[in-house]
Amino acid sequence: MSIKRLLYIDDNKLDSQIDNLRKKLKRLGFDLNETFLHLNDDFKTKDENSGHAILDKSKIQSYITENLVNESYDIVASDYDFKDANLDGFELLKWIKNECTSKKYRLRRAKFCLYSAEQDKVAKTFSTPEQVKKLIKLKIDDFIDRTRIPDELTQLFTAQQKNFYFKEHLVSYLEKHGEETFTSVYPKFKGKKLSEIANEIDKDLPNGIEFQKSLVELTVAHLIDLNNLNNE
Repeated sequence: MSIKRLLYIDDNKLDSQIDNLRKKLKRLGFDLNETFLHLNDDFKTKDENSGHAILDKSKIQSYITENLVNESYDIVASDYDFKDANLDGFELLKWIKNECTSKKYRLRRAKFCLYSAEQDKVAKTFSTPEQVKKLIKLKIDDFIDRTRIPDELTQLFTAQQKNFYFKEHLVSYLEKHGEETFTSVYPKFKGKKLSEIANEIDKDLPNGIEFQKSLVELTVAHLIDLNNLNNE
């Protein structure tokens, strides 16, 4: 059974919604593996001006960098309103996406979405052209009503099955056999473990790009040879 991985970020738990999501995916042949980043007191600090506890953005960022950016998640979902003037879900997802894209962390391959119990209220915060421009640049994959999380995330998870991405599939397959050592065909990778090759492909390093081109050429040449043999 295929496993779907979800990272969700909230200041409150979503036990009932996640349980319903798990049941829906199970009926479709998937297991759910979820990680909950709970923005509780561990991520708060005392505001020097008001004396109140507020979310510490740097603590949250450090935790994500140290523990999550190189994990493979299918979806990253965040609540919009953390009930904190210092940070909201949009700003946090924007930082995660920019950080992971610029440094080519594995988490960048996930789908990103926001959810809220007050969609209309949130929509009004993006009423100016400049705010809308920021939203478009972030390329959020979905904006979900909190009460519809099981239905909407199920659709988002299963929609991914309709697409095939060569590089992602190749990286995933190489990682499954990561301890195997590469010995032939592409000299620059001779002696490397498949997990190391997967890393070079994933980060779009020059040898990783050239290896993919070489692999396609060799595959097509092999297919042509097989076709000629069958026609003899």
